[in-house]
Amino acid sequence: MSDFNKYCEEAAKEELPDSEDEEDIGDEDTCSAQDLAAEFQLKYHPQDEVSVSLQREYVLSLAADQEFSRIAAGLSNSAVHIYNLDSGARKLENFSYLPPTESPHRVSICGVRFLDEGPHNILVGTTDGYVRLYDLRLRGEQARFKYTQHPEVPPVPKSLSCFDRNANGRIICCGTEQFHSNAFLVFFDVRERKQMGVYFDSHEDDITSVRFHGQNPDLLATGSVDGLVNVFDVKEPDEDEALLNTFNTESSVARLAWHKNAYDKDIVSCVTTTGDFKSYECEEGDELSSFVRPDVTAAIRRRKAANFNLINAHNQEDGGVFLLAGTNFNKGEILRSVSITSKNSLQPLANFHGNKQIVRDSLFDAKRGLLFTGGESGIVTVWAQDASGTAVGGEKLKVRKEKKSRKQAPY
Repeated sequence: MSDFNKYCEEAAKEELPDSEDEEDIGDEDTCSAQDLAAEFQLKYHPQDEVSVSLQREYVLSLAADQEFSRIAAGLSNSAVHIYNLDSGARKLENFSYLPPTESPHRVSICGVRFLDEGPHNILVGTTDGYVRLYDLRLRGEQARFKYTQHPEVPPVPKSLSCFDRNANGRIICCGTEQFHSNAFLVFFDVRERKQMGVYFDSHEDDITSVRFHGQNPDLLATGSVDGLVNVFDVKEPDEDEALLNTFNTESSVARLAWHKNAYDKDIVSCVTTTGDFKSYECEEGDELSSFVRPDVTAAIRRRKAANFNLINAHNQEDGGVFLLAGTNFNKGEILRSVSITSKNSLQPLANFHGNKQIVRDSLFDAKRGLLFTGGESGIVTVWAQDASGTAVGGEKLKVRKEKKSRKQAPY
């Protein structure tokens, strides 16, 4: 049984088990409070917080429109809460609510995305196999995308594990669990409201993350429990020709993100389920950085790697990249970030004071320096930098080529 299936079974129980129920492992900072304040020069505090549910529901997925004027939070019961962000006060105001999916079985969210640059059209993916399109100016769903069996393609599972839409809002790609020894990438044409095709040869286990490039609508990265990160050019006619590169993380992929390096090359990064971070230059296949769980634990100045939780990788306005990390200690009290300053170096960046939950997803508005988090206590938090904070820039991910080597076979 896959990890994804196990989660769904656990979620169907009366009380949703979570990391906050686990007994804390003793933990502490590796330096004094004075040293901590000196090293993490950016200080953040909650500017606003909203609770999305009185029940024990996680916030599993966050999304924002291009201008960060509207924030959507997808819950573990498949409901979606949507808020307007008052840019002046940096407060969240209730805007809309999409109720849970009606089903005899427990259905969870597997992703939320705004379809295009605007704040009106939103896509909601659920584990019962549907991606639904809503226009927030109108009532009810506007379209529903679900796989239909093709005679030349093996059977596809009826559930989804992740999805994304491309940069021009024309294509949706959905990832599935492993099914009959295959894992599937299913593509839909949004405008035509129809299925386009299926990839099923490139991954051998549950697909956990699909991520289109932010500007290039044809570039897609996918990650799986099999440890592989694949990069596709989806305008190519078939799967073999579309596959541009494969990277073996030697772990299990949890989350993917796109970045640019100092030479304007496309970089794909990966957070693994074991709390490691890796990044790769897409065209030439070089590994640019690799930090294992203890590396990042030490960088956020915590002692116990067993408590560590690597959440996300975000782009800064100056082109740098930072990692957001926390711990399970004291219900997620510790939340910090570190910038990637070179292939082998992490520098303390920001300390987030007053965190009340174990964070499951995050968004970063680089223009205004705002961080948005959601997690296991069902809280959406807007984090703002203290006025006294001093900016600490991270460098762009750089390709360091002391010696050119060919990429090893991924299998």
